Amino acid sequence: MTRPIITVDGITVRLRDRWLLGGLSWRIQAGEHWVIAGPNGAGKTTLAKAIAGLLPVVQGKIHYHAFADLTPTRAIAYIASDSRREIWRREQDLAHGRDFAGRFDAITPVGALLRGSAGAMDPAALAANDRFNDVVQRCDLEGLLNKPILSISTGEMARVLVARELLGQPRMLVLDEPFEGLDEPGRRALLAMLDGLAGAGLTLLLITHRLDELPAAMTHRLLLDGGHIVSQGPLDRVVPFPPVAPPQATPDSLSPFEDTTSPFGSLPDPMGSPPALIDMRSVTVTYGSKRVLNRLNWSVHAGQHWAVTGPNGAGKSTLLKLITGDCLQVHANTIRLFGRDRGPSQTLGEVRRHLGLVSHDLSASYQKRLSALEVICSGFFDSVGLYRQPETAQRKRARGWLERMDLLPLAAVPFNRLSQGQRQMVLIARAMVKAPRVMILDEPLAGLDGHNRARVRALLEDIGRNGRTTLIVVSHHPRDIPACTTHRLALDRGQVVYNGPIDRNGADQASDFSAALRPSS
Repeated sequence: MTRPIITVDGITVRLRDRWLLGGLSWRIQAGEHWVIAGPNGAGKTTLAKAIAGLLPVVQGKIHYHAFADLTPTRAIAYIASDSRREIWRREQDLAHGRDFAGRFDAITPVGALLRGSAGAMDPAALAANDRFNDVVQRCDLEGLLNKPILSISTGEMARVLVARELLGQPRMLVLDEPFEGLDEPGRRALLAMLDGLAGAGLTLLLITHRLDELPAAMTHRLLLDGGHIVSQGPLDRVVPFPPVAPPQATPDSLSPFEDTTSPFGSLPDPMGSPPALIDMRSVTVTYGSKRVLNRLNWSVHAGQHWAVTGPNGAGKSTLLKLITGDCLQVHANTIRLFGRDRGPSQTLGEVRRHLGLVSHDLSASYQKRLSALEVICSGFFDSVGLYRQPETAQRKRARGWLERMDLLPLAAVPFNRLSQGQRQMVLIARAMVKAPRVMILDEPLAGLDGHNRARVRALLEDIGRNGRTTLIVVSHHPRDIPACTTHRLALDRGQVVYNGPIDRNGADQASDFSAALRPSS
């Protein structure tokens, strides 16, 4: 008879002042590997964190049958995609401090990150430890141990996070959207590694919204909606996502594009013709001995919509940071933004007045208890938080965007209580509320269920076709790129491999990419 590993017995979880899951019951048996599925806001992450001992259970009980005297947090490793962002942010802060102190060659290698996660084990002894070497080999990290943390790709960091947890010898691995931001080779490598871990006897619990991102080892599926179980049982890989209703048309009386003139005035036009919105000439960015971008030339003009593609580590994030001002090497290169040289004559505030930004990092930055409407209003001031009282006209425009997205009933709801899909649409409204010249979207559909992916993609289509804002979209999923996209910049290891219009017949050397952008018949 199969023995149970975990029994969830009528639990309710408290998250701040909310009670969630409402008496949910479930059981995981030995040899089972579960996918937790459901729409955004269904309670998937809440359930996973409760099982991992990271959220308090206020009613009911979770029974751990197979972990002996280990606490849940010791026996179960919980890994979310946010973890890698936190590590990179911390290391970036350290790098800025080292640069300020003149320690330009100081780095934190991957090996130091792994050895520092070993708890009470002596780091010197750990290097020769069989378990350390086994984990490094199992996660294919032998060639990364001496590389700086800031130089490894998103896919490599995903494997590093798993390795860091494996050093603690967990009995169960819980992965929350682990494939977010990974390119195709990175996804394949992580899938193969997870299958190997399952084959070695480690129980897997996986949260994902994409059915093509399932390790072969997964055996069962738990489907949640509204904090309740819809179905559970053996995994059926052919079950499609629910059909998505077509987006509603924009009401004529509330078109979000009714005011498409930038409130910050026209761009300079000294030659009588519109200047490029973004103009980069022979741009090079290096970190230590690693060249992240190599003599890149790129121009973006009004009326164009760009897809920026390439594998993890290609230089896409660095390129975006040059535009937003988050990469200080912008001052060491020839870069013109909105018709002016990027430098002392153009402040960061002046640049950001013309920019809209949507990214997961931005979503995670809103830690204060702001409502959805207040988050949108903060876009007028380019602030993370609302420190100035918006004018009546600004509030009206922000509410118009909420109504356009069918989110007006959520205007007063705290941003951190919204589902991921709702937060993403609120951030798009935050970016668009000031009618920016350019909107940068870094993996805008990451973490969204099928319904919300379609809604956000339709919204971007509407902006691209009916507004005057130029879109720059970064994604590893071709079908996530809106069909209004006109041009593509493809990077690989800091080099430009394609820069030009998207030929719908595949002449841009990526017919699969072009086909994904064709309007469906």
